[in-house]
Amino acid sequence: MSAKKGIFLIPVLICLGLLPAAVAGQGSVGPLQGVRSFALAGLRSFIRAGDLAFFTVNPPLDPETLWRTDGTAQGTFQLATTANRPPSQGVRLWTVQGSRLFFTGPRTLEPSDLQRVLWRSDGTVEGTVSLTQTLSFAIDASVGVSPTSLAIPETGVVFFSAGAESAEPDYELWATDGTAEGTQLVKDVNPEGSSKPSFMAALGGQLFFIADTPQGRELWRSDGTPEGTERVESLHHLGAGIVALTRAGDALFLLAETAAGVELWRSDGTEAGTSQALALSSPRLLGYAAAGRRFFLAVGDASLQEKELWVAEADTGETVQVLETAAPGSFTLLAFGNGVLFVLSEAGHGLEPWLSDGTPEGTRLVADICPGPCDSSPALLGVYAGRVLLRADDGDSGQEPWSTDGTAAGTHRIGDLCPGECGSAPGGGGEVAGWLVLVMGNQIWLSDGSQDGAFPAAQLSTSIATGVFPLADRLLVMATDPAFTPSLSSLPVTAPVPPPQSVWLESARVPGFRFKVQIDGQTVGRQEPACLAWTLCVSGALSGRSEVFLRISAPGDGRPRLVKLTTSAVDVWVLQTATGHLRHFRLNGSDPAGSALEGILDREGFRNVPGALEAAGGEARKPRTPQPPGRWIETKGVPGFRVQARLTSDGKSRILRKEPCAAETFCLGGSTPGTPGITELLVRVTGPRPNGYFWPMLARFAPATLEVWVQQRKTGKVRYYRLNAPPAGSSQLDGSFDRQGFKR
Repeated sequence: MSAKKGIFLIPVLICLGLLPAAVAGQGSVGPLQGVRSFALAGLRSFIRAGDLAFFTVNPPLDPETLWRTDGTAQGTFQLATTANRPPSQGVRLWTVQGSRLFFTGPRTLEPSDLQRVLWRSDGTVEGTVSLTQTLSFAIDASVGVSPTSLAIPETGVVFFSAGAESAEPDYELWATDGTAEGTQLVKDVNPEGSSKPSFMAALGGQLFFIADTPQGRELWRSDGTPEGTERVESLHHLGAGIVALTRAGDALFLLAETAAGVELWRSDGTEAGTSQALALSSPRLLGYAAAGRRFFLAVGDASLQEKELWVAEADTGETVQVLETAAPGSFTLLAFGNGVLFVLSEAGHGLEPWLSDGTPEGTRLVADICPGPCDSSPALLGVYAGRVLLRADDGDSGQEPWSTDGTAAGTHRIGDLCPGECGSAPGGGGEVAGWLVLVMGNQIWLSDGSQDGAFPAAQLSTSIATGVFPLADRLLVMATDPAFTPSLSSLPVTAPVPPPQSVWLESARVPGFRFKVQIDGQTVGRQEPACLAWTLCVSGALSGRSEVFLRISAPGDGRPRLVKLTTSAVDVWVLQTATGHLRHFRLNGSDPAGSALEGILDREGFRNVPGALEAAGGEARKPRTPQPPGRWIETKGVPGFRVQARLTSDGKSRILRKEPCAAETFCLGGSTPGTPGITELLVRVTGPRPNGYFWPMLARFAPATLEVWVQQRKTGKVRYYRLNAPPAGSSQLDGSFDRQGFKR
């Protein structure tokens, strides 16, 4: 992704004493904090309950353990241990009701105890208690190893399928309110055998489920009492073909595959209001989704040459076919509002995202991300902040994260995480404090959803991120180092979310930073081209009239200063591009009876990044770069390129000269008089890479500030890099690798 810049302004009000020493109401993202490492163990089964995450730790030889974490080292500790036994006998995280976790595990911690009970935990050791005697818990085959269960938020009741432990358990409907006294069998639905309650769904504060009876499978409902547990409708002819029971709007939809085809049933929760909505003969089920007040169903013929998309309205049960096509594509449906997104190809366009709003005329191509017949091959990843996140290839930048609101104008790339054609294909994901989280290798990226607004918020030094898990105000990061030791880290996210409809502002006057500004809570600030030195000027409602002035107090100091010439409240987000560190500031609106205009000096500011390439290569991409100080240096070892470099130490600058060197490398030195032949900077240009780019690489021996200019002779293009001097006493000699580089 293109790195950008920005900064802060006007010290005049400081002299007047109007800038506070402490910055009130500011937030930040990061830095990454280590929580705990687990030697040779496996971390698995993360589940969130309130402000906590519960997870299990599986050492290879020691007992399995249940842990909780709030994202801090102090708030991460063990709750319970189980004896070492096959995975099916360990702790199984199950259902969350509010801030409480319900899970199954051994009755005691004795290694010989193989009997299982239901437990409840509020995240404390004393609040982790067993609720039942020994039971056998039914397993829902649709989710592999999780017990069949469902919490009803309106009543606080958790329903689950269980039975007395035996060779053939009699699975019936149980319920708990979180206490041992309130945990009991609800009703023996099938007195002649096991009813195996499954496909649990909630509607109107009641549980609906499928039960096996002597006559066949049936739809039942329960309010948690024996008398309130009764049959709704017989579904005997469907046999084992039921594949889904889900809520859409104020109705339930039941989907089944039978020898005759696909059947869709609708129910309002009563016997009279339950009927077949659709019967399709002989097609294959391709996908389904409940979206708002609609249920979508995709089917195909036996050869998958012909595909159909149907929709059923929750209010009326009316069904309509909205699409019939022979075009290739995936009919995996992603719910979005009252519609669905899917992937399809049509004449003149490759595989691209499509949207259906439930009508034939509203079923259409969203955007031609890879223009023409090429495929963008989108992968639909989920819904974030009212927009769909997808991974797609526009034909130039490879597979990268994109976002859409369902329109062509509202579809854009949110970041070029691997610049050029390489593509990033980020994994992981999630939402925390209004931010979208992406994982790529050992980097954690954040995005507010704006176009190319993603930035690297954290980087693991030696580990590779294996997953992320969002909490309310922080992100949990699971990682594994080269010795296969897993660890848990935490990325605090406390900054208010910048307005996603705006773009990051940048200026060559304030390199290394980017900004977003919101005036009076609704007007997105825009950058003014005419401004002061070392300052970003921002206007609000009236273009050409600067109202907000942003400055960093001095190059390398990193302390923002903000002042304004408006009585409105102003929110400012400042992003340091080299570190991904984000800070938020608020300049309050003026008192109607007062005369002060609030300003801020942030004395904490941003930390220096020793040896980092300023703005991760962004210096080379600013509109104006410092002019090269001397003559270009060339070598046969690096054909097609030439360099200049300047070293600054103790306030004095010297131009570096060419020194004897290794193959395919520029060696530059001679900054110290009387020491010829001493190389202080190495510059190499590798490539062309498979994506057609040449990548400059810089390494240095000198613990000083180094400025480097690299020119591609064929095009005349110049890229500029700055390696900051490390702080006094530092042992770091960091270099840089510019993956943007030069196009062949």
